[in-house]
Amino acid sequence: MKQILLVVCVMIAAMGFQSKRADYSGKWKLSLKLSKGLPSSFKHVDSYTMQVDQTDTSMVINTHLMGSGQSVDFPPTIIPFDSAEQHRVDTLRGSDRWISSTWTTTGQKLIVTNKVTQHRGTTEQRYVETDVWQFGKRGTLMILVTQKFEGGDSSHTEQRYFSRVR
Repeated sequence: MKQILLVVCVMIAAMGFQSKRADYSGKWKLSLKLSKGLPSSFKHVDSYTMQVDQTDTSMVINTHLMGSGQSVDFPPTIIPFDSAEQHRVDTLRGSDRWISSTWTTTGQKLIVTNKVTQHRGTTEQRYVETDVWQFGKRGTLMILVTQKFEGGDSSHTEQRYFSRVR
């Protein structure tokens, strides 16, 4: 009986010491000057913002882009926190994505994995994109994006820096 009571007490204490997850909720604007490795298409971007709505079980991201006389709202991205894959068809960019995520043990970094099939005409390109979300200095949000392409050693890395929109 004492052993069961001890186990229960340890479990309750461990739950009380669990790290609180970072909360990325809010509206964020990409710093085009600070960010590195962005695709060449970003040369024509005037502003890129995302609205992040986070709950205990998932995060929904609505992205807006302005540039070259256009204003584009991308389809929402849902990132589940339960390790399940969320399938997303992005007709705007011609891709299929299978999205999953995990938190680091401290709860301060979110690692999002996207298995992507990009459709261009009759050809397909497959890659795995890993996005690491974390807070930086002065409340900035940094997302490190790494894409590893199927069928070779080709990869691409970006550092995206966001500031909160007030």
